[in-house]
Amino acid sequence: MILDSVRIFEECACKSRLDAVDPRCRVICAFCLAVTIAALDSVHALAAGSVLPLLLLCIDGRRSMPRIFRMLAGVNKVSVLVLFFLPLTYPGDRVLVFFSADGMKMAILIIWKLNIISIPLLKMAASMGITGINDALAALHFPVKLRMLLLLTMRYVFLLADRMATMGRALCLRSPRMKGMQTYKAYACMVGTTLVHSSDRAERAALAIGCRGGMSGFSRPDRQVWTWREWALCAIFFLNSACLAAISITRMSL
Repeated sequence: MILDSVRIFEECACKSRLDAVDPRCRVICAFCLAVTIAALDSVHALAAGSVLPLLLLCIDGRRSMPRIFRMLAGVNKVSVLVLFFLPLTYPGDRVLVFFSADGMKMAILIIWKLNIISIPLLKMAASMGITGINDALAALHFPVKLRMLLLLTMRYVFLLADRMATMGRALCLRSPRMKGMQTYKAYACMVGTTLVHSSDRAERAALAIGCRGGMSGFSRPDRQVWTWREWALCAIFFLNSACLAAISITRMSL
């Protein structure tokens, strides 16, 4: 799962037409849309909320479609568990003795939400890369400690994933015919060894940050300009959120 997350984040960092937009605006718009969609609970509101993510999906043309679909396929791996367990455990009328019809409906709504939330987050926020996100958060006056935690967490997640992949390849090369309980024991030792090395690396990283003078040892973001384009994009996203909230409230009152 760690390797899948790292692969998705690495594929996100790419050039897009949205690069002309101020990173602060991209983070604000993506967060606003994600929160709004997460709060929706009706099919009609979700159908209306899918319009803007689909437009974002097509903003870079056909050349970006295969990459986005690969990333969505990685995100949707958790959907298999939702689709399997929720109909079995959700209360409601049973179909074929075991399955809950309400649970199946809820599973479909959750997967639908997951996809239409992932598209704006991938296209508008994750595509800037970890450095761009940090610069946007700095411009939005987020606390320094929070941004340092974000930078260091992502950096060492990448390193941890790379080490796990290297040790996994070494294990397969040294014991290609290993099966059964021996495989689980070998992987347990591999994970334990990786965590011990990670602890040592974290201590060295703390010493390195102290020697560099804390956050002052990191690069500073370039000065960003907020123009009419950013105001217009924020207005579109806020109006979209207001319309979705109105649709959801109207459906609830009926």
